[in-house]
Amino acid sequence: MSMQKQLSVRDDCRSITALGYHPARREALTGCADGVIKWWDIESGRRTASSTKEHSGMITHFLYWADSKLLLSASNDGTVAVWTIGATVLEKILLRRPVFSMAISHRRHQLVCGFAGRVTVYPLDEKKGIRTAKSSSDHRHSDIVSFIVCHDSQIYTAGYDRKLIIFDTSSYPNVKGLTAVHCISRAHEAGITALALVKEKESTRLLTGSFDKTVRVWSQDGQLIQRLSFAGVITVLCYVPCVNMVWNASEMPVATLYDPKSGEIVSDFIDTFQNIEGGPNLERLMYVPETSSVIGSVGQRHVMVWRYNKTGCVTILKNRQPTECLAYTMKKPILLFSGHGDGTLLKWERFNSSHFLYSKELFNVFETPPQGRGSRSSSRADSSTVSDEMKRRGTSLRRCTRSNESVPPAPGGKTAGFTRSVFVEELDLLALSSENGSVYLWGFDDSLSSLLRMMPSQTEIDSDPAKARERFELLLDRAGGSRDSTTTEEERVSDSVTNRVSGFICKKVLAGHFHTVSGLAVVGKGSIYSTVYLISGGWDRRLCIWDLETGELQDTFCNPDLDGWLELKEVACDGVILDLAYSPKRNEFAYSSSDGLIYIRQFSPVGREMRLVNVLQGHQADITAIVWHHLSDKWISGSEDGTIRIWSADGIQCEHTVVTNGAVTCLSVDSLNGCIITMVYDPESYLLVQRNAGHTDSIRSVLHIPERKQYVTASSDMTIRMWNSYTMLPPNTQQS
Repeated sequence: MSMQKQLSVRDDCRSITALGYHPARREALTGCADGVIKWWDIESGRRTASSTKEHSGMITHFLYWADSKLLLSASNDGTVAVWTIGATVLEKILLRRPVFSMAISHRRHQLVCGFAGRVTVYPLDEKKGIRTAKSSSDHRHSDIVSFIVCHDSQIYTAGYDRKLIIFDTSSYPNVKGLTAVHCISRAHEAGITALALVKEKESTRLLTGSFDKTVRVWSQDGQLIQRLSFAGVITVLCYVPCVNMVWNASEMPVATLYDPKSGEIVSDFIDTFQNIEGGPNLERLMYVPETSSVIGSVGQRHVMVWRYNKTGCVTILKNRQPTECLAYTMKKPILLFSGHGDGTLLKWERFNSSHFLYSKELFNVFETPPQGRGSRSSSRADSSTVSDEMKRRGTSLRRCTRSNESVPPAPGGKTAGFTRSVFVEELDLLALSSENGSVYLWGFDDSLSSLLRMMPSQTEIDSDPAKARERFELLLDRAGGSRDSTTTEEERVSDSVTNRVSGFICKKVLAGHFHTVSGLAVVGKGSIYSTVYLISGGWDRRLCIWDLETGELQDTFCNPDLDGWLELKEVACDGVILDLAYSPKRNEFAYSSSDGLIYIRQFSPVGREMRLVNVLQGHQADITAIVWHHLSDKWISGSEDGTIRIWSADGIQCEHTVVTNGAVTCLSVDSLNGCIITMVYDPESYLLVQRNAGHTDSIRSVLHIPERKQYVTASSDMTIRMWNSYTMLPPNTQQS
């Protein structure tokens, strides 16, 4: 869901001074400094008409009169031309003074024109046109009226005299003129150059831009809400409702994107103007609701069109290294974790104020000794309520427990990067596999979270200081302790929010592989098992079973038929293991291999009892991804041979093959509608139903966040992108 560039057209006019759009013709218009008007097809960029005689001065404004399907053009030569659908002039109105802005008050059927030092309204009649003889003017402005906006019964005018005036047209039904209800004589420190109306469900606001390089946000009744400063003069403000964003042009080649809901600048999280470093400045912008497009003029002679794309990237998160794996937490607040090729881990959290803004926290387990490693605490507790001694001892509360004192390097001596990740909701643990053969268990700092739960609130401190001091002393005594072992499951769930603001640390390193760990699968608690197991597989062709509650190695796969072959009895396949997946329904797990086969085994905490159920054969290259489709009860695999294969639940046969025209690097399943996510394929017909484009390098990981109706992808191009998930239409809608 984004605005993406559709076309760019170079105009050979003197310079573009006005932009317009004719909905009936579906064409854009450019007005030039020499009075020339040109008509353009918005789809192809082809010029369809040109007029050179109707105006003798600079074109200042275009306005479409929807009731009569007529287009109005204004000029500083003091004329307004009325155009028909056929791009011919129906009438030319002489107003005898330069016209700088226009708007239509639909409620009162009036044309409002801005001149130098006055605002004039003209009655509109579908049969008689603009009735100039019955005009009415207001002279409160003392300079050029640069912008006019009409909303309901109100008219807002802004000018180079720094004034923002609110007129009301419904106070007196028998009066056709203007009634000023509020005049802000110094809305800015310099002339106002831009005015935009932002209408949302919750509120309606006005935005003004000025030569003073600021944007100011106003309520409907003219109360100042917010002030934003920019590096250049504000040339235009354009509200784009289809993405709920304000585009601000301020002497730059790109627009600054502003979220009107939060009041935040979100340009870095939107891909519309990414990777544009130079070129002519944006001069004018206008939104076209009929086509969900934005038309802009760049420099003096270029016209550009951006079009809304519902399958475009919603949010982009930039990284300094390629991203290899993703995981997220289902509990609120929803957190996103990304593992990178340089051994760094990023924790992302979306701001409550804006759906586009994310905060991030960086962790690197390889950069410091184990006991010195600590995560930044993200606690929101008021630091003023903590005693000095608590602050001094706070650093001792952040610990990193490890099963080995030193981190082994990756093969070749390079820093080990992360390869796979999975978040275990039952234990609030993030498991990250690495190129050095280790699996890292990250979690929230239990010691800090227990202190936060016990810490007295500000209300308790104010009401009973003595009791609060006793609580602090108790906290100091327990500062070195951990969570009480008697904590119930219900208490752990209720404390999840407290846990997640108390710091994030590496709790344990599981060392059991000799080479890169490339597959992880979680076996959750259920009727069969009373603990949570983690299955890991890697390039050493071994399978390890870990008890995540104790953080210990439970067992490794062992082939009882090869007990006499010590070097082969723990080998689970002929090629390296590339991916792992678990089926809770069948209590089976599958792992794909570089030998072109998929092995399905019955899971057991005892390695010798992991019986081989079946071997899936059909791919012609490395099988890079394997997932269990929980809605259709089928195994799905993806390969570098450019195919996705759907296998029967028992693994006896391949039921369908989807050709992707490119190597498959990762797979996921939409947990709501069952779509297969590489590109998005329908779960029944296996037809391509959604394609999201934007990454410039291979996609390494993809997941579905149903709570936000989004897909998330991570790429080697050092970005993470969020996309709107596919929404299946009701069956009766699809048939019609």
